[in-house]
Amino acid sequence: MKREIISDIYEVIRKGIENYRAATDTVAKTDIYDIVEDTFNSLLKVEDDAISVEEVSHCLREAYFERKSPMERTQKQMLEVIIQRGILNTFAKPVRGEVSIESSDDNYSKREKIRLVGIADRVEDDCVMMFRIVKELPEIPYAEHFMQMNAYLHIFNKEEGVIVYFDNDGNEVEFIVPKNEALYRETIRRVRILHTLLKNGVVPVVEPSNMCSTCPYNELCYYPSEDKERTGFWSRGRWSELKKQGSSGEEKFW
Repeated sequence: MKREIISDIYEVIRKGIENYRAATDTVAKTDIYDIVEDTFNSLLKVEDDAISVEEVSHCLREAYFERKSPMERTQKQMLEVIIQRGILNTFAKPVRGEVSIESSDDNYSKREKIRLVGIADRVEDDCVMMFRIVKELPEIPYAEHFMQMNAYLHIFNKEEGVIVYFDNDGNEVEFIVPKNEALYRETIRRVRILHTLLKNGVVPVVEPSNMCSTCPYNELCYYPSEDKERTGFWSRGRWSELKKQGSSGEEKFW
């Protein structure tokens, strides 16, 4: 009897909702696409006066386009990122940190402060932890994750990090990563380059990798264009010019 009553209540509610939808042309007050877009943008947002660990560990060219003229994503693409972050945050305890970097190591150049910011998945007493979901478990850490972890070790002043990969079947593999000074110097170099090119509106040079085929900006790199400054094949020369300006003129960058 109780089960029949509950069933009748559900049926009444269902019919009521259907009748309401059929009788009104009222536009929904909240668009789910707007919610998805706002959430997605909040995950990628970086302050104008800072460079993120993620930006310098991936393609600098992609980071430049994301800042200057971001590509519009579909709802499906944004949801994939949001859902993956949500799954990882189930056992992560994100910690934000930053370090201040001089825009130049040249004693004769005008210096600015650049903030390198990052959010580590977990920061324990003896290590930093990073969690990533991948299609196939790697034999060694991916290069961009190694650079990210090394940056976190310097930001949070830890000697070791642990990168944990999960695949879609629930398998996992862990890698212990020691702090590396040479790699951190390379990270700082990339921070300075991206900062300078963003400031001067110069597109970074192409950095070919296996990620290029799925990059939303692929056509801006590998399709011919008369606008050489935009495609960036000549930006390495422009970077050299900017470095020279930094060592001789009043406006110095490096």
